[in-house]
Order: sequence, then structure tokens, then C-alpha cells
Amino acid sequence: MSCLSSYKTKAVEGKEGLSTIVYRWISGPECSDEEWAMIDGMLASRNSMSLARDYSKILVAELEGKIIGFSVLQAIPYCGPLFVVPKHRGSGLADNLARQTIDFLVKNGARGWIVVATSPHVPRLCEANGMHKLPYPVYTTEVLNVP
Repeated sequence: MSCLSSYKTKAVEGKEGLSTIVYRWISGPECSDEEWAMIDGMLASRNSMSLARDYSKILVAELEGKIIGFSVLQAIPYCGPLFVVPKHRGSGLADNLARQTIDFLVKNGARGWIVVATSPHVPRLCEANGMHKLPYPVYTTEVLNVP
């Protein structure tokens, strides 16, 4: 495997004795097509969106040269907020802004995007443009204070 050097290792006890899990970062543009296909296949098996290769870093955990887990950092466009002054609400302006934003994303190769429904009007707008609500919670942080 060819991307980036080892990040950290950890010895684990298995059926065959002591093995070492190797943790390393791989970068989409620098990793092999074989590595990328393996990650993409694992994502597809979980019905997850494919990654944008140019904008992804992946921390992989390998045991005996095989990827056994990973954590992904990726740039996914976040759309919002969308705002229309009260005088022009209901005029179709929000629909036009959303449609042109989506056209821009598609034209520029975005493989997906995220919208947070911060008002009761947003779900209708998202669904009208082919988006779907996730069936699981979404978490966020503004300042990361992890020990």
C-alpha cells in the first residue's frame, strides 16, 4: 500500500498470537486505485455516498496488510443559510436560489451536499429538489474540546 507513512501502531492479541494494527493516513489524490476501490467498496456496502477523491483524507487501520477500519475526513458542500427578505417571500425567489445553487454544485462536480433545515420551509424546498431526510441523527460542534 502506497499512500502515506504509518501514523501509529498498536499490538493486538488474536487467534494467531500477537499482531500489529497499523494506523496511517491516506490521501485520495496520492493513494493507489486499488486502495481507493477498497474504501469505495466498503462505503457502497453500507449505502454510503462515494467520497470526492480530491478532497478526502482517510485514517485507515490495517491488520496484516488489510484494511479493517477507517475514519474519513472529507469536504462536502454545506448549503445554507438561504435567506429571502420578508417582502419577497412566497415569490419563488427561494426556489430559484436553491435551483441555481444546485445547478452550480452539479456543474462543478459535487457528489452530494448537506442542508440543515433551520426553518419549517426548508424541508419542502429540499424534497422538491430531490433531497431526502437522513434516518439517523446528525451531530455538530463549533469548537472541539475533546480531551
